[in-house]
Amino acid sequence: MNSVVRDAKLVEILREQIEVERETLIELEKAEDSTQEAAVRLVFMEMRLDTMKHKKFLEGLIEMMNETPCDRWSAKVQRYVDRVKLSRQLESFISQEAKMLGLLEQAIEEMDDSLGILLLQHLKEDEERHHFGLQEINRLVQKQPLQSVKGTTGADIVCDNPD
Repeated sequence: MNSVVRDAKLVEILREQIEVERETLIELEKAEDSTQEAAVRLVFMEMRLDTMKHKKFLEGLIEMMNETPCDRWSAKVQRYVDRVKLSRQLESFISQEAKMLGLLEQAIEEMDDSLGILLLQHLKEDEERHHFGLQEINRLVQKQPLQSVKGTTGADIVCDNPD
């Protein structure tokens, strides 16, 4: 199967997933709005925010696959600038997450409600996954070509209408 057909199939699958996420998001918004108990509302809110994140992430993935910058100089400069920006921001964010983890550990120690402990532990596990995941994502982004279309060399930017 050639890459164009494979990419079209992948985009189709991703669009179907986006639609499922959108439908789920609507249901979760209704559930959250109709709930009075704070603990239940928090669970629906977490699910809603995750679903919204997944939807936006999938939309961005399709955008990344379809992006073809054709101003070669600007594209190369922007690639460098954006990747430096990402590295610096992630360093700061990872530092902040270390503080968050410490505070969550303290909160778990102080909490005497079993549901509260479970929710805080879930949040802590989420932060720990972020810490590892963000470092790995940054490493891969730094190695990622500017576009999915392959040129003759790694630095090539392939344009439909070359400048």
